[in-house]
Amino acid sequence: EEGSAVQFRLGYASPEIRGSFTHPALGEFDSGDIAKDFFVPSLAYKKALTEKLDFALMYDQPFGADVEYSKDYFLSLHGGDRKDVLRADADLNAITALLRYKFEGGFSALGGIRAQSAKADIGVPVVAGYQTKTDTDVSLGYVVGVAWEKPEIAARVSLTYNSKIKHNWTQTESVNPADDLFDDKKTKSEIITPQSVNLDFQTGVAPKTRLFGSIRWVDWPQLVYNPPNYPPTSNLVDYADSTFTYSLGMGYQFSEEFSGAVTLGYETSQGTPVSNLGPTDGFWSIGLGGTYSLENAKISGGVRYTDIGDATSNGAGPNARGTFTGNSAWSVGFQITYALN
Repeated sequence: EEGSAVQFRLGYASPEIRGSFTHPALGEFDSGDIAKDFFVPSLAYKKALTEKLDFALMYDQPFGADVEYSKDYFLSLHGGDRKDVLRADADLNAITALLRYKFEGGFSALGGIRAQSAKADIGVPVVAGYQTKTDTDVSLGYVVGVAWEKPEIAARVSLTYNSKIKHNWTQTESVNPADDLFDDKKTKSEIITPQSVNLDFQTGVAPKTRLFGSIRWVDWPQLVYNPPNYPPTSNLVDYADSTFTYSLGMGYQFSEEFSGAVTLGYETSQGTPVSNLGPTDGFWSIGLGGTYSLENAKISGGVRYTDIGDATSNGAGPNARGTFTGNSAWSVGFQITYALN
């Protein structure tokens, strides 16, 4: 945005993720719809300090999880009296402060600090009724990037690096039934939210027509959560592969006030077993959106359909795994940007 502005964004997603777990001796167990609907808010403020220097302050939720399986699923079963299911709830919130300096020739550089809070609550009943609940930890990371733009042809290319952020959690671990050696233990763990790189671009290709897109890389193997009293043969949460996510869109200005766009998205599939707490593997999507411009405000809205990639989840050996197929999600979003000039 040119000059000074404020921006509010709210997204809502309704995913459906279902699968089944086949045990060679006990048969097949249905997962139910494990993914809950969720909102994703974002708020940003930008101030033009000088002709060459801009400041921005942004709030968002960069990562998260909200997964809950059926009580009849194999990994939800436990012989004790604790009533729980296989589940994970992780909340992360971030505030980022950025400065951008404009050089000659359309080049600019940006950098800043991100403060991120993180907490989680996880249950794995099949492992002796295991539960872990963490406190909220706040840690710092950083953002750096470069950009080039040429307004005459609506061209812009930017490359942004987001650092990993290391959290040191204090958590309460418990099993059921509890014993003298393991009764609501207070322990400590380290977890890293992964580094990522974003390449974004846009350019005019014809009168009133704009091509835009992005490539995002996320280093997911950096994220490992292994509480000290979870069985030592496996991590509670981990990822084997990094991901690349691509988007490509075309926008058209129908009038002075209204423009529309269509966007395609794709994330690579790895084809390797994934965590039961995130049983998806890649996706493709299509989205439609529009923006209505007033004197000082731009109001945008859109809808997206996502075909979620089939996945095989980790289990008790190669013949006892979860299989998740035919899943999808619908998302809607709203954004308003108001110029303060």
